[in-house]
Amino acid sequence: MSLLTSFFAKPTFVVRPIGAERAEECETLHGASFAFGWSKIDFESYLTDPHVIADGAVTEGARGKLGGFILSRLLPPDAEVLTFAVDPARRGAGLGRKILDKHIENLERGGARLVFLEVADDNEAALKLYYRFGFKEIGRRENYYQRADGTKRAAVNLRLEM
Repeated sequence: MSLLTSFFAKPTFVVRPIGAERAEECETLHGASFAFGWSKIDFESYLTDPHVIADGAVTEGARGKLGGFILSRLLPPDAEVLTFAVDPARRGAGLGRKILDKHIENLERGGARLVFLEVADDNEAALKLYYRFGFKEIGRRENYYQRADGTKRAAVNLRLEM
C-alpha cells in the first residue's frame, strides 16, 4: 500500500468491551449525537457499574480511536439499552450494525432473553436498524424527547425477544 493510499484508507474497527478509560470519548460522541449529551462523570459511573455492558468500536492499534459505542443495563433475563451512539462521520457505513450485532451477542451470553430500548420516533436510521435486528414496537411515550430547539418527539418503545 502506498503512503497516499494508506493516508486515505478507511480505518478498521473492532467491537470490544470498553471501560471508564473511554468516558471522555463517549462524552464527545454522545454530545455529537444527542441534543443533551451525558457528561464524562455520567459515563464513568455507567462504565464502572457491574450491571452495565459496554461495547465500543475501536480502531486497531495500541490506543485505537472510538468510532461508536453502546451501553446496556443487564439484569437477566432483561436488558435495557441505555444509549447508543456512532460518530456522525462514520454513520451509514455499517458500523452501528456491527456494534449492535456484537452487543446483542454479549447480552445473550450474559443471560438476557429480552432487550428493551426506546428511540425517537423521527430517528429513521435507528428504527430501521432495530427493526432489521428483530425489535418490535411495544409502546410509545408522546412528547418524551426534547430537542435543542424546544420541540418534542415521541419515544418508540421496542423489545427484542432472544
